[in-house]
Amino acid sequence: MNTDWNSPQGDFDTAEKRGELLMLLSRQQVTVHTWDDPDFDYMEEQDLALVVQSPSGTEDLLIELCGEFSVFFEKWHGEYAATAEGYAQLQQDITAILDGKAGALSLYTENGWQGTVLCTELPGAEDDGAAAVLKRCWQTAKPDTALPAGSRLELVCWDPAQNRKVQLPAEE
Repeated sequence: MNTDWNSPQGDFDTAEKRGELLMLLSRQQVTVHTWDDPDFDYMEEQDLALVVQSPSGTEDLLIELCGEFSVFFEKWHGEYAATAEGYAQLQQDITAILDGKAGALSLYTENGWQGTVLCTELPGAEDDGAAAVLKRCWQTAKPDTALPAGSRLELVCWDPAQNRKVQLPAEE
């Protein structure tokens, strides 16, 4: 057992949460991978990876149970300490993504991709203020990161119908 991220209260083995996570994901198609799978040979022997297959055939969700919990969706990567609090946040974020209440919000400037955050305030299907919602979400997650004029925000969701691309106005 990797104990690098154990809570001070005692051992918290991420692999022991496999069954609970599979129950959380029971409505999804999930494959379980170990270190001896060719695409997962970077993992330690005791580590696990759960790949939640996208029903639309687009972006899968990857959950790694290593010394900590990690979630990868589109360009977003979340890390969660192997503690009760970290595990609770992991469950909350996974549920939000799969339920269409969160998505990966990326910022692109003239210099390319600048980063991705988990956006939990999504614009509605007919939302004319999508740009304002996405800007607010970015600024809440990264308050010290400016949104340069002429940059672009791209939101990727589990349901591709919710995806948005917003071009911010160029300076005049």
